[in-house]
Formats: sequence, C-alpha cells, structure tokens
Amino acid sequence: MDDVSKVKRDIFFLSIKESFISTVPYVVLSSIIVLINQFFILTGLQFYIVDSAMLTTIINYMNEFFPLMLMTSIAYHFSKRNNINNIFIITLSFSIFITVESIIHSANSRWLLHDAGVSFFVLVIPIFSVVLFNFIPKFETKMSLNNAQLSNVFYHLKSFILIYFLSLFMYLALLWVIDRSVAIIDLQLDLGLLTQMTLRTGFSQLLWFIGLHGPNTLSIVIPNINLETIFINNISYKAFYDIFVVYGGSGSGLSLILAALIYSKDKHISKVARLSFPFSIFNINEILIYGLPIVLNRYLLLPFVLVPILNIFIAYLYVGFFGINVVTNGVSWVTPVFVNAFMATGGDLGALLLQFVLLLLGVFIYSPFMKKYSLTQSSSNHLERLKNNLEMIELLEANEGVKSNQAESRIIKSNQEVEKIVNYISAKKLMVHYQPKVDVEKQRCSSFEALLRIKRDDGTISGPFFLESLELAGLASIIDLWVCREVRRHFHVWRLGAFSPKIAVNIHPDTLIDNNAIGQIIEELKGMNVEFEIIERDSIKDPRSLSNILRLHDNGFGISIDDFGVGYCSFEAITFLPVDTVKIDKSLIDVIDGEKGFYICKNILELCNDLGMDCVAEGVETELQYLKLKQMGFKYIQGYYFAKAMSFKQIQVFEPKFRRYDIHSETKESLI
Repeated sequence: MDDVSKVKRDIFFLSIKESFISTVPYVVLSSIIVLINQFFILTGLQFYIVDSAMLTTIINYMNEFFPLMLMTSIAYHFSKRNNINNIFIITLSFSIFITVESIIHSANSRWLLHDAGVSFFVLVIPIFSVVLFNFIPKFETKMSLNNAQLSNVFYHLKSFILIYFLSLFMYLALLWVIDRSVAIIDLQLDLGLLTQMTLRTGFSQLLWFIGLHGPNTLSIVIPNINLETIFINNISYKAFYDIFVVYGGSGSGLSLILAALIYSKDKHISKVARLSFPFSIFNINEILIYGLPIVLNRYLLLPFVLVPILNIFIAYLYVGFFGINVVTNGVSWVTPVFVNAFMATGGDLGALLLQFVLLLLGVFIYSPFMKKYSLTQSSSNHLERLKNNLEMIELLEANEGVKSNQAESRIIKSNQEVEKIVNYISAKKLMVHYQPKVDVEKQRCSSFEALLRIKRDDGTISGPFFLESLELAGLASIIDLWVCREVRRHFHVWRLGAFSPKIAVNIHPDTLIDNNAIGQIIEELKGMNVEFEIIERDSIKDPRSLSNILRLHDNGFGISIDDFGVGYCSFEAITFLPVDTVKIDKSLIDVIDGEKGFYICKNILELCNDLGMDCVAEGVETELQYLKLKQMGFKYIQGYYFAKAMSFKQIQVFEPKFRRYDIHSETKESLI
C-alpha cells in the first residue's frame, strides 16, 4: 500500500470513529431508559401514565430510529473530512433511504427501518455518496450567478441527481440479491447446540464489528432456536449464554472495560470505559461498541470474537464436569454478573467462581490488544490537555453562502492591488531574506527560514503586505514558485563558498492543491537541503494536498507545520501527515511568562518529543522567553532575540551570541 492509500485509509477509519462516537449521547440515553424500564418491570411500578409498556414503546422507537441518527452522523463526518457540503450529503442520504424504504414497503408491506440489517444500509449510503461526489463534480462547469450560495447549489445539482439514481439502482439490486440468497440457501443445519451457539456467537460478534446489531441481524438470516431449550444439565440455552458467555454485554464487555481501565493510557479510551462501566454491569454494551469504538476497530476484532467463544467451551466443560445446575432459568438479562449466577443457581459458589475466572481470563486476553490499540492513540493525552489549556472554540463552521458573498467583494478589492504587486516584481524590489533557527544546544546555526521581503522606495525593507490579495487573485502558487527559484539561485552561490545551510520554505495551501506547481517546485529544489513549512487550513485534508505533501516528502524534503497552536491549527494533522518539525506560533511564546502559557509550550514540546519530531519556538524576542524555553528543553529557537531576517550573503557569516544566557544560567530554577 502506497503512502497516499495509507492516508486515505486512516482518514476513512477516523471518520468512522468520529461518526460512531457522535452517537454516544443517544446510546447513553437509550441505555438509561432500558434500565428504568427493567426497574418498572421488576417492581411493577407505575408513575402517572408512565409504566413498563410505555417505556418499552419508547425503547423500540429509539432503537428503530438509531440507524437514521447514525446515517446523519456518518454523512456529516465523511463530508466534512472530504471538504464537501455536509447538508448536500445528509439530504442526499435521506432522499435515497426514504425512496428505498418506500419501494420496499409498497412491494411487501415491510419497513426496512424495522429490520436489524438496516444498519448496513445507513453505513453504506452516505459513504458511497461521498465517494461519488468526489468523482462526478470533475465533469461539471461551475455556474457564475449573482448569488454565491445559489451558484453553489446549482453546481452540485447534477451530482445530486446522478448519485441519487445510481445509488437507488445499486441498493435495490443488492436487496434483490439478499432476498434471493436467503430464499435459496437453507441455513437450518442439523447441528448440535454447542456448535450452534459457537457459530451464532462468532457471526454475531462479526456483525457488531461492521456496525450491525449482532443478535437481531443474525435472526433475519438464521431463525432463532427455542431459547428455552435445555443446553446442558438443566440450564437453558438463553440462561447459559447470558450468565457465562456475554457478561457485561457483547464481546464479554466487562472484561474489555477492565482491560481498558487497567492497561490503556489513552484519555479517550479510559473515559469511554468509565462511562460504559455502570451500564456494562447490567449487560448493556452499546456505549462501548459505538464509543470506543469496536466498529471497524481492527485492533480489537480478534479478542472481541475470541473471548465469548472461549467462554462457551470453558463454561460448557466446567458446568458438565462439576454438575452445575440452576434453580431457575428466568433471571433477567440485565441482572449484573455474579448476582445473576447467584440467583440462577441458588448461591452455588462453583458458578460464581466460574464467572470470576472467565472475567479474569477475558481481561488477560484483551490486555495485549488493548495495549497495542492504546499505543496507536498515544498522543491523545497531550492533545486533550493542550486543547483544554488553549481554551479555543472552533469557529470554522460558518455559513458557506455568507463566506462566498464576503469573498466576492474582497476579490474586487484584491484585483486593484495586483497591479501594484506586479510592479514590485517587475522593478526587482521583491527579495528573499533568511531568519536563523538557532540550535541552542550546540550553540550554532545551520538552519534558516526563507522569508519574502519588499524593498520600498525609501530603501527600507519590510514584509509583504499583499499576500491576502495574491491569495484572492489566485496568484499564491506563482509567488511560491518565485521564492523557490530564488532559494535555488542562492544555494548555487553558497556552494561556491562551501556553505550548506538547511532552508525552510513556506508553501501556501493553494499551491499544495496545484499538482503542476508542486512538480515545478520539486524540480527546482530537488537534491537541496530544504524543508517546506505548511500552514493548516481545511484544504489540507483535500486529497490533492495530501498527495502533494507526500510527494514532497518522498522526494527527500522535510515537512514542517507552521503557526502551530493558533488559527486553523488542529492537532489531528500531525497524526496523518509525515511531519518532521512543528513550529510553535509567536502568540504562544508571547504568553510564556504566565503559568498557563508556560505549560502549553512545554506540553507541545513533550508531544513532539514523544512523536520523534523537532520543535521550534518562533517569535522569541526577549531574554526571559529564551531562558524559559531553554529550561524546558527546546533545542531550536527562532526570533529577534538572536537576529532578524537577513540577506543571503549575511547568513554565511552569521554567528549567534549566547553571552546573555551564560550570565543568567544560574537563575533558571526560578523562572516558572
């Protein structure tokens, strides 16, 4: 599998995880109502108009509408990850589902929503819609209307209609194949009860893994046996299964929760385990399945299937050998572990011991898989702490039409600036300067950041004022290419003087989606010691951006995340991009004299160290900032404290000065 495929795979599984996690509040509420209903059933309690019959109806409706909640969540998260209007995908998914549902009901008076297998369709419909949306718009021409939002609607209308009919045909054909297969294949095999329970349990766990309700979906394909059939001794099939096989819910959930609490150091996993624990005691496991999630979690698939099957065989041998019997097979499925065995067997200590051994064995089996899964999420503790400390609210979900209308008015203004910019370039007043990134451990400097500068009419040098206008005018990639050519020219001069620095070059997000521009940049700088600094925006998730970042990395260039900690910054980017360096934004360095700012920067450094990345503190201007960063263990520091950006000739003779730090080195302990 190539790097692009790996990134796409990771984004797919991340979207699945986010989709199921978003449904956890609904699952928690449903689980609470189930417990309340069981309390009403056991006590015969009735409160005003609320009784067990009403609660059962509510539970049934919540279970039936859960697939629609899940479909909405999947549509939202997959469209967001693929930079597609999420309202279009959600609307399209509902349109397809409602049409399929109506056709099925008209044909055989059956509602798909009532079938446990509906979860398969709510998984596939939005994902398939997103895949087609990424393909079909390539054949469209964007319409230019006065209203930007209306233009966007008509731009996607053709895709909407084509995907609707194509999906409709596919799903109806799939339903026809399923119906014919079930009618042809005779699954009523003459198998012993032990074999039947083993096979049903294995298939049930696999169905949970792909997001389908295991027992309910299985009952559609393989009709239920009589659950009151005696399985062994005088213990019924259902009682044996509830007491010894799925304690804590599907997958022997109580063992999984304990393994997560004991062996996982990931904050998300621990939180889900703690939240699931009180419900798992009553054998309700949906929170764990959808919240962890178990669904499509390749790290936990094997133990999730293996533990219940082992429980069947161990319990079967133990019960037969020691002659465990029950006094009642009518213990409710929500009765907690140990309590259910005590009630069913009349207090047989052998049954309680068996449950305890199975529980520990399950924890033992889950533990190595949980450790490995936790390791893949190892950076989340730092990420969560940093998110909380930064106290930022994401404001990226603004109205698309409003943003488009604002952009239209700004583009008019930007076009007036373009002529001025072209004049600067034509007059050769545009230049590239370099700011040192100092290695404070080795007390030397061999790395610099290339920065665009303008020589004004009065001879002063300043930063570019026109970057936003260039972006709106669609010229950002041209400037990036010009900078790269200047860097290449400077490299040739440096080599004549036996000077070989490492240079960081900024790449605009618009350039990253331009395959031709990236190809030219690679040709310009290939073989040179160059690192590209990228700033994260929503466009970084565009498949073209991901592909081009990987192209740069595969051609030997380093990748650095710039302005980390502010604006569009998302910690998620460093989990799927081949990042070598993270640069902490100046705004965080400016608050380093406060306790919160100090620990935010310190945690970012720890995160980078954990992930094997270099961490650069940029915008360092004062001695106090430098000393605090030095105390934390920062190796690379950039800012006016050492030097401003300078010409390509000046950096050849630049030597950082460390006298101030040497004077104050003994006062480090009192800086927090």
